[in-house]
Amino acid sequence: MVFLSLSSRMVVNVEALNMVESVGNISRHRRATIILQTKDGFEKTEVPAISGETIAHAYQESLVKVANATYAGKPPVCKWCARGELFKEMDERHMIDEVKNLKEEGEKYVHEFEKTVVKNCLVEDIGGFLKAEAPPVRRTSRFQVSYMVPAIDAVIYSNLEAQFHARHAPSEPTKAEEARAAQMIYYVETGSAVYSLMFNLDIDGIGCTSLVERAPAVDEDERKRRIRVALGALLNLLSSSDYGAKRTRFLPFIEVKSLLLAISHPLPFTPIPPASKQYIKDTIGKMVNFTHAYEKLKLNETVKLYAFSKEVPIEKAPNVELVSSVEEAFNKVMDYVNEQLKL
Repeated sequence: MVFLSLSSRMVVNVEALNMVESVGNISRHRRATIILQTKDGFEKTEVPAISGETIAHAYQESLVKVANATYAGKPPVCKWCARGELFKEMDERHMIDEVKNLKEEGEKYVHEFEKTVVKNCLVEDIGGFLKAEAPPVRRTSRFQVSYMVPAIDAVIYSNLEAQFHARHAPSEPTKAEEARAAQMIYYVETGSAVYSLMFNLDIDGIGCTSLVERAPAVDEDERKRRIRVALGALLNLLSSSDYGAKRTRFLPFIEVKSLLLAISHPLPFTPIPPASKQYIKDTIGKMVNFTHAYEKLKLNETVKLYAFSKEVPIEKAPNVELVSSVEEAFNKVMDYVNEQLKL
């Protein structure tokens, strides 16, 4: 197994990336409750948040963009995923044609259904799907993503504020009784915070079935193309900050303050969550103990870390490569994955 895991801290100012409801003329930002440790124990507090579903949807749309470039405009993507409508085989109306007439039964049907969908839709291969009708078939997503919530050491600086706006139509009648038709007052809640984010990608599982048995659903060349698309889509997501709602009028100011990318095999390794500035240092310590523990079990576990931070200095350590940006980190990761998988 080749497994990629990412932790990052980023300052995001004046964003409306995840709106959840309207209360009167106020569009409210998503909130989440987190637990903080205090001198006297623990307390809960409500903070601005961006859901994992928001990030996941954006990543899957990024998959389509990168696949279009990789496959010269003809990617193996179903028509719904291609336009960002992620129905994902939920019912017969939204199934790809290739699975509608499968004759197999029982586990063989489930296996053939998964294999056929994976072969025909790159997005459902990497992002998973769920056929809710009988018999149900589920493919677990090859990637996992956290909510974006304020880092624990910076919660005090997070903020939500309603911004006043007015729409005005000068050509509409302006008599007192008709004035409301010509203008409207509304508020949009914006958030600012030092957000933390985690993302995992099971590279080894791309292009293979997993529900009944592990078996290739595409040939090796196609599998390697899909791995390149998966990595390119994650770079596009982070480098272009191409995710979230209300970007046409609330394009946020985003600065990545630190990032840690881990590549591991044959077992998955995940960095420490980026709750504090010391998470990179703590992850290096975790990596050393993690690999030494498996050495005692006679298992050759390999972990490579690529890290940068604008917040605290990072000490050099074995299997840790220091980089200066998100883009350089992905350059290094892609070199390593190319070497391991001969992409």
